[in-house]
Amino acid sequence: DWPVPDPYFNETRTKEDFDSYMQSKWYMTQEYKDFDIENYLYSLCISTEEKTRVEQELELFKQYNMFPLLRFLKYLIDTMRSHNILWGVGRGSSVASYVLYKLGVHRIDSLYYELDPNEFLR
Repeated sequence: DWPVPDPYFNETRTKEDFDSYMQSKWYMTQEYKDFDIENYLYSLCISTEEKTRVEQELELFKQYNMFPLLRFLKYLIDTMRSHNILWGVGRGSSVASYVLYKLGVHRIDSLYYELDPNEFLR
């Protein structure tokens, strides 16, 4: 039901397998592929409340096998910052994620505004 130009895909593979395969092909240096995103995010937390929220969201990211995405977002944000590229303050359901806020993907403190992370990670 969706076109896929990659020879990896065939009728015996699930969408989840295909998604995992495509995430493995994202361009980023090995340093970011091996990056300990979990400890990095915890290191950005100042309060117990922040650590609790990050822990809660990381469990959801793990559940959906989205750690490769977090590593890629770290790479993308670092690259944009190093090249002085601007990006938006945030939009849509992504602003409900405190983890994305800590990574710098958006500038909306979802903890402060008491936004439910399930609005993003359903």
